Amino acid sequence: MSGQLAVTDVRHSFRGLHVLRGVSFDVANGSLTGLIGPNGAGKSTLFNIVSGFLRPDAGTVALDGADVSRQSVQQRARGGLMRTFQTPQVFPHLSVFENLMMGSYRLTHDGVLGGLLALPRARAATRQMREAADAACDRFHLGAVRDRLAGTLPGGQQRLLELARAVAAKPRLLCLDEPSSGLNAAEVEQLMTMLLALNREGLTILLVSHDMNLVAIASTIHVLCFGEIIAAGPLDRVREDPRVREAYLGV
Repeated sequence: MSGQLAVTDVRHSFRGLHVLRGVSFDVANGSLTGLIGPNGAGKSTLFNIVSGFLRPDAGTVALDGADVSRQSVQQRARGGLMRTFQTPQVFPHLSVFENLMMGSYRLTHDGVLGGLLALPRARAATRQMREAADAACDRFHLGAVRDRLAGTLPGGQQRLLELARAVAAKPRLLCLDEPSSGLNAAEVEQLMTMLLALNREGLTILLVSHDMNLVAIASTIHVLCFGEIIAAGPLDRVREDPRVREAYLGV
């Protein structure tokens, strides 16, 4: 499994306002890397550029050495770059199990026509999707709600379902946007345990979060402030950086 990310000199403006001012950072293959910053730092813009929802004005985004800067969200997902959202995005009128099957769809190579005609390869692909969904359901402890409509789940379980669906797709790089938002303390602990386990298995993870307890599990943390990376390293080190203290505490 690979998933090295390289962001190089990325710049972006909105109506003349410079939101990103030449951002460069790497996410090493197999790492669990954090991205933090105060409100208004440009984290959401940068995350959307990495995942393909925005195009940079300048600079490049590369996955395992291949420039994906101009690829669509769908192309990046097919290439193994998966993301979650600050507000969980589930298919509310599908069951939990059907949501998980949708996550594993990228593992198949059959189009809609093949599925409608029930061609042998399409039937095999459906079995593969069901097996991947079953595995994700077990791993993320969703068995008790597997037949419930996703839209009826409480927020914490919807967030867990979104993460499980992304993992079911067997990504090379998993990008998480504020994954602990709205979770209680027990759910955050469960999330941390799951992310560490996934990372130990070789999954590369980019974690964007304001939750310092959660982001402490990252081996390297990049600090974004006013559109620039101002510090990088383990949490203890970046906490003591004068520029970080000024950005967060004004001292």
